[in-house]
Amino acid sequence: MSFLRNLSSAVLLLAGAAVFSAESRIAVIDLERVFREYYKSRIAEDVIRQQATAYRTYLARLNEELRKLGEAARTAQSNALNIALAPAEKQKVEQEAIAARNAVREKEAEIKLFVEERSADMRRLENTKRAQIMTEIRREVAKRASAEGFEFVIDSSGKTMNDQPALLVYPERCDITNSVLRELNRSRSQPEKKNNGENRK
Repeated sequence: MSFLRNLSSAVLLLAGAAVFSAESRIAVIDLERVFREYYKSRIAEDVIRQQATAYRTYLARLNEELRKLGEAARTAQSNALNIALAPAEKQKVEQEAIAARNAVREKEAEIKLFVEERSADMRRLENTKRAQIMTEIRREVAKRASAEGFEFVIDSSGKTMNDQPALLVYPERCDITNSVLRELNRSRSQPEKKNNGENRK
């Protein structure tokens, strides 16, 4: 995800500017993997997908209404061009054609506004969900770093401008990815075990 890449770049720049003492302890975490495998990320994706589906369904209905209005407008315009009509009847069908064209324009404006507003809604929803998840991940990373005595935590999923890993070599013992993921996903596994135990009774 681009937001993770930007975050990674910022962290790495700060890390590069820092002067590490010999006593400094540095941890490494694959932040992209943590975000992807955290169970709440999948829940958030489902919520976003369901909302997008609801919007697409409503948009399809609006487009179908526009299609019918377009057909009615073309029919009305064709009727207005009928030279066999009496003057009074011709004036009536011309007014109907004008009204039909106006209805098409109004529906087009409605669809445009709907798309703009719902697109903004989706961006806000995605940003909100992402921010909530990242807050929880950062909280757990900070807790893990404090518990294990790490002063710095660097994201190993960061990429350079050449799309290569920014962090090439590091001791495996410094990688806290699995421990952070395990703790984050613990709240999902515990209720499942509890429910399974209740079912066996």
